Amino acid sequence: MAIARAFASHSLALALLLVVTPLCTAKIILYSSETLKTGKSLIWGKYEFKMQEDCNAVLYDSNEPIWASQTWGRGCSCYITLQPDGNLVIYDDGNAPVWASNTNFGGKEHYVLILQKDRNLVIYGPARWATNTNIGVSGGMFIESKATIFGTLPANKTTEEAKTSGTIAMVVDNI
Repeated sequence: MAIARAFASHSLALALLLVVTPLCTAKIILYSSETLKTGKSLIWGKYEFKMQEDCNAVLYDSNEPIWASQTWGRGCSCYITLQPDGNLVIYDDGNAPVWASNTNFGGKEHYVLILQKDRNLVIYGPARWATNTNIGVSGGMFIESKATIFGTLPANKTTEEAKTSGTIAMVVDNI
């Protein structure tokens, strides 16, 4: 009986751990100088931004394409990178650029490409380019002052309340 009770207790704890803790965390951010190689993606729920094998970068909503770079057939080992100048560029297998967001404003800065929960794919740092595929309304994004942390504002606080709490250094409203 003690073994059955211990097993049941252990099984319940494991089940709670699996419910509370996600098995994997989807990557939703591409930082300056990072790349998405062929077959790799940024994923947020049912939204996926994928660098496909045909050299086309595509944003999907529930496996339906909603935006594409339209660069199919330009290579087979293409990759997309967010350059330190804020320009998002697709390179072919010979490292020649085949598409760009044209957001190069000179100088090396810290940019991020974020697949947001509203389906929009945006370059921040400050915002320079967006796919404009967002739907619905979402909260702002915040950057905490002691470390760079991206997330949404707490549901029970307004932007002003969050700012006055002393933990938010900057609030960036969605485009």
